[in-house]
Amino acid sequence: MWMEITRGVAALKSAWGFGPTAMAVETGTTTDLTGDFLAEAQSYMNMGRHQSAAILAGDALEATLQRLCRDYCVALPMRPTVEGMNQKLVEAGIYNNHVEQQVEELRMLWEKANSGLWSEVTNLAVENMMNQIRAFIGMHVAQPVAN
Repeated sequence: MWMEITRGVAALKSAWGFGPTAMAVETGTTTDLTGDFLAEAQSYMNMGRHQSAAILAGDALEATLQRLCRDYCVALPMRPTVEGMNQKLVEAGIYNNHVEQQVEELRMLWEKANSGLWSEVTNLAVENMMNQIRAFIGMHVAQPVAN
């Protein structure tokens, strides 16, 4: 429930122009949010709700990219997108075009889940998505998230 409240407050602050959603949830670190998102996504997978898990896994990806941008001092617009952060991290040399393409594929699956295109979000695809996000975190973030 705390996560829903935090996201709701972040969305309200963002809508009212008090800053980007990334800055509105500074009660915990991005790493904590990433771990929370992945743990919650795994819980949904265990309950057979892979569509919900895909949304939360995408939130973990977004939080990870925000952390990487912050850690490497990559400038972001007021309302950063996963697509924009991904491109800027490649331009900054944080990772290569191959990783960029992998992140883009993960983003597209997240977008399908967010849009309710359930027939295009399979259980296996979400399991792979979560494993790829964990691997991405392990390779690119200084303190990997265990799940």
